[in-house]
Amino acid sequence: MAQYLTLSRAARLVGVKRGTLQKQISDGHLPTFEGMIALSDLLNAYPQTQVEDSSMIERVDYIKRHAMPRSLREHSGMPDIDTLSARVARLSEELAQARAQVDAQDLLLDELEQHIDVLDRAGPETRTAAVESLRDWLRQARRGPPPAKPDQGLLARDALLRLMAAQVHLFPSGHEFFVEGNDNILEAGLRAGLALDYGCSDGSCGRCKARLLAGKTKKLRNQGDVLSADELNHGVLLMCCHTAVTEVELEATEADRAADLPTQRIRAQVARIQRPSDDVAIVHVKPPRSQRLRFLAGQYVTVAVDDVASADCFVASCPCDETSLQFHVPRRPDTPLSEYVFNHLTLSDVVDIEGPKGSFVLDTTSPRSLVFLAWDTGFAPIKGLAENAIAVDMAEDIHLYWCNTHGDQPYLDNLCRAWQDALDNFHYTALTAPPADSKQDTEAFLTQTLHRLVEEHPDLSGHDVYVAAPEHVVDAARNFLTVRGLSQGQLYSETHGMAEPAADE
Repeated sequence: MAQYLTLSRAARLVGVKRGTLQKQISDGHLPTFEGMIALSDLLNAYPQTQVEDSSMIERVDYIKRHAMPRSLREHSGMPDIDTLSARVARLSEELAQARAQVDAQDLLLDELEQHIDVLDRAGPETRTAAVESLRDWLRQARRGPPPAKPDQGLLARDALLRLMAAQVHLFPSGHEFFVEGNDNILEAGLRAGLALDYGCSDGSCGRCKARLLAGKTKKLRNQGDVLSADELNHGVLLMCCHTAVTEVELEATEADRAADLPTQRIRAQVARIQRPSDDVAIVHVKPPRSQRLRFLAGQYVTVAVDDVASADCFVASCPCDETSLQFHVPRRPDTPLSEYVFNHLTLSDVVDIEGPKGSFVLDTTSPRSLVFLAWDTGFAPIKGLAENAIAVDMAEDIHLYWCNTHGDQPYLDNLCRAWQDALDNFHYTALTAPPADSKQDTEAFLTQTLHRLVEEHPDLSGHDVYVAAPEHVVDAARNFLTVRGLSQGQLYSETHGMAEPAADE
């Protein structure tokens, strides 16, 4: 009896990216059945898999501790005893079912042999030879070597993972994620980078409704009176108030496009101000728990400080870190918000946020590898996209090029190097422009950058390229890359709010 695994679980077991398996499936190297992968096919594709190898778990732990925002590093602890007991009971049921099927097949073979004996005694002479041949075959089959069994160690690892984390399948999107420890379903889904509908995160607004289609959940907190009796009778629950006990299937609302998100207005307090360089301030704001901002990575919002100043700012953080919003503000004396941030903003200030806006978002359906090209503070939306791609584990390979035209190195160079150290599929290249005396000098630096990108990725057809830069950079990149094999539909760009160079002709 073949054992089938979901794509996420298969990737988790052999320690590769989900995107890697997707590419092998699309290339015809790994067969699937109704979206599932047979364990035997997985082992054939990865014969080097070592059950005792813990590098996968260690790598994930390292990423959580070093490469992610602080809120993503917090570990929720072991599942409680009731949840563990329920998962053990479910695994025991599945094991009992498998053994019952094996016993049933043995009984079937015994009965078949008995029937053949009866047929042999009662049948005409002309059928004797055929019956004897069938009996010999059956006896030989039962005495022969047993069929190959799945790797028991891999099955044991799968059982352990299922004890520690329950898998959630979302419909109609088909997305999957794991709920670890005592996390609620909403937190786990957001941490996985999914754009689930939610608002308060504490059960009072009712926006994170989902309908339970299969499996078992457990209530973690009271969900109030926001659900009607009819909704409760039809299996509707609040994801922020429940955890997954067993593997579950949920019907839930997700934002697939920027247009799916409503315009929101929230007030948030400044929680932290960083000055990684003389020219950039990083402002962290904390929305109230009852009023979180739903957005997609790569979008921007309008930020206002009372009636003093306002401007559009990219959200430089991942939707998976929904407790904090990050903005990168470049020093621009002619911009009132920039002047206020650098000279007057304090931790006691409250800012008004309206959005989200823009369509510079990831195509999460694409199986291609990712190339990001950020120009100066164009890193702000790129940072959100990169963190989101890491969270959803969507790409086989990610390469970030950060072009810096001010100073010696990019202002968050250490963060990018931490990603590269923690993730085996993440590559980072920092490029610093020499002092520019003219526009031609800047164009020469851009041309050198694009040549390097193509040299390191000669087959552009297998990549999606995201560029956040001034318009002249985007235009040059589009012309250069499409001539060298990149489809127009594989290049995504953002120029909003990007400053053009001030160098003279």
